[in-house]
Amino acid sequence: MPCPNLSSPHLQLSHGKRFLRIVAVLVVCIFVAGCASFRERAPSPDFQPCNDSLIKTRDGWLLGVRHYRPKHPDPSKLPVILCHGLGLNATFWTITDNHLPQQLTLAGYEVFVYDARSSGNSTPEKFARVNNFLRNTPLPERGERSWTTDDQAYYDIPAVLEHVRKRTGHEQVNWIGHSLGGMLMFTFLEEHPERHRIANFVGMGSTAVVFPTKDSKEMARANIGLCLLSKVASTSRLGRPMRFGRPPGLAYIDRFYYTRDNVESLTVNRFYGYTLEDPGAGALKQLQPYLGKGQFLSADGKTDYSANLDKIVTPTLFIAGQGDVMADIQSKRWTFDHLSSSDKTFMVFGKSTGYALNYGHCDLVWAKSAPQEIFPEIVKWLDQRQHVVASPQMVRQDITSNSGQNPYVRLKSPQAIELPLQIVVGEGRVKVR
Repeated sequence: MPCPNLSSPHLQLSHGKRFLRIVAVLVVCIFVAGCASFRERAPSPDFQPCNDSLIKTRDGWLLGVRHYRPKHPDPSKLPVILCHGLGLNATFWTITDNHLPQQLTLAGYEVFVYDARSSGNSTPEKFARVNNFLRNTPLPERGERSWTTDDQAYYDIPAVLEHVRKRTGHEQVNWIGHSLGGMLMFTFLEEHPERHRIANFVGMGSTAVVFPTKDSKEMARANIGLCLLSKVASTSRLGRPMRFGRPPGLAYIDRFYYTRDNVESLTVNRFYGYTLEDPGAGALKQLQPYLGKGQFLSADGKTDYSANLDKIVTPTLFIAGQGDVMADIQSKRWTFDHLSSSDKTFMVFGKSTGYALNYGHCDLVWAKSAPQEIFPEIVKWLDQRQHVVASPQMVRQDITSNSGQNPYVRLKSPQAIELPLQIVVGEGRVKVR
């Protein structure tokens, strides 16, 4: 067989293309790695992973916590814990100016935010060293594919509560959760023996059911795609270069997170550069029935959290955005109606209820007018409940569910539980029944 002619123009061209491909891949990897470490060098602690304290959960995860201290603490007020949603980290709360932790501290509250598992620098302790390296590559970290939202409720929340108790001396806290950060309370307040430690609960864009819509079907399909992609790459680190610019077609996807006209472009740049995280394949798998069939189930499928909402009697504030595509008003209202709390408030933020914007999912925290319209309402609601010594959840730990049916079957005609007192605010009126 004759030897190939290495000087052939065609062969040289083939080698040249291969070389360019290799160089392109290397450039992308280096660029993504640089984006991954970009947040470590962020100009403000508000944009960096939580590193004030590192706490350990009972199942071996290390979670980063940040503590915002008030200049003038009010000893009559319980500390506040802020919990972000899936695929984000704690900078979710602080990438805007005049953010919610700042307003809470000005009102005298001790405020804690934390990076949930697989966000920030949180990691399984046994993989801490290798994940410190992987975090600066396009590759997924070790241990992040197996955890579920049940793990967050049963391990992360108790660890954070204990940390706050040691720092402040308070057994109870005020919990503010956005999206999944609020959904975790459905699990915790229904099932966990320490549920009494949540004195007051604020859920922002959090719902235990999903009504079937075109958007919910698209979210279910996207969830499957994310599961597949997360097996081979870090979706968040691949997305971080978009802090410099985003392709035109991305606007359709972004609308699930935020409304472009409502949020400053600088906030969006910070979202991609500092806040975006890998959602975790185990959590995505657990949430597939939620997106596909409307039910929030335990990871093993044996417990339907959306059917047990009547176990929850903790004072609750629901913040709903009229323009929220990911958690629509109908789903949030159904969830609210099935809570058994005698002290609960439902607020809709939109133009039809007298507010400046139709708030989307993350707009509830990021929108330009959120510091003027939404945050003061949260502070006021909490202030009115700080004199309560113990949550009613402590009294009713033996409560059992009366919702034996699948709630998704009843979505078309939900039957609201008869409550001793129900307050609805934000629909142009205050209604008590």
